[in-house]
Amino acid sequence: MEVIHAGEGFVSGGSVVALGDFDGLHIAHMTIIRNGINYARDRGLKSGILLFEENTKGARLITPNEAKLELLEREKPDFVYLRKFTKDFMRLSPRAFIGLLIKTLDIRAVCVGYDYSFGYKAGGDVELLRKFGAEYGFEVLVTGAMSMDGKIISSTYIRQLIEAGSIEEANRFLGRRFCVEGIVLNGLRNGTKMGIPTANVNYDSKMALPKNGVYAGITYVDGKRLKCVINVGNNPTFNADRITIESHILDFNEDIYGKYIRVSFALRLRDDIKFNGIDELKAQIEKDIKQVRTMDL
Repeated sequence: MEVIHAGEGFVSGGSVVALGDFDGLHIAHMTIIRNGINYARDRGLKSGILLFEENTKGARLITPNEAKLELLEREKPDFVYLRKFTKDFMRLSPRAFIGLLIKTLDIRAVCVGYDYSFGYKAGGDVELLRKFGAEYGFEVLVTGAMSMDGKIISSTYIRQLIEAGSIEEANRFLGRRFCVEGIVLNGLRNGTKMGIPTANVNYDSKMALPKNGVYAGITYVDGKRLKCVINVGNNPTFNADRITIESHILDFNEDIYGKYIRVSFALRLRDDIKFNGIDELKAQIEKDIKQVRTMDL
């Protein structure tokens, strides 16, 4: 998979490009993308995805671009075209936007969701896209609304589930586990002082975060897949003033400060509680660890 940055390359020879915001790369997003890849392969064309380097909707991120690229690599498209969402780009009319795709990506088909919009102030919709397709000679492949348990699969709904702490439900709609990743910070080392060290993740401040509480999950570090107890919150027992994501990795005592890790959330164990003292907190964490140790994660 080639990653092309706008202004540093273009595509020739005909391509099929998936268009959308693609925050989360959830089940419906992946269906749109896979439809495009299959369509391109059947016709000897290049398959690609247009991604923006910035969050275009202003909402909390579900999946940052680094993770998106890793997920997309597994699908084996020919390219991902990364573009900055600048003010000038925002002001492009729907026709100008399509003209840019034709010029830079040589589109022969585009794949979109049923509610796709494009151009200045989202002035273009699927109907207009089809008109442009007929005019400029490219196909428009539209994936209809997909639902699960009577709910339409959307980034908005998944974000609501994550922030409500309904992580198992969010994972079902994502089609994988929600993850937070970043460099391990030197924190207050309160866990270490209790004999229960944690990895404090320096997550992207624009990320959607699970509701404060304790979760079971997996931490990925140096290629290892390790069970963990994850705390999301303000550490009420210690009166911390910043939401932290801390992973206690079971049966692990390596120094990983400064390393990049990924923490995936499997299920919620309990609320974030203010305990009467360190001994009470430690006893509860040990119960959490015992519970997670028996789980098949």
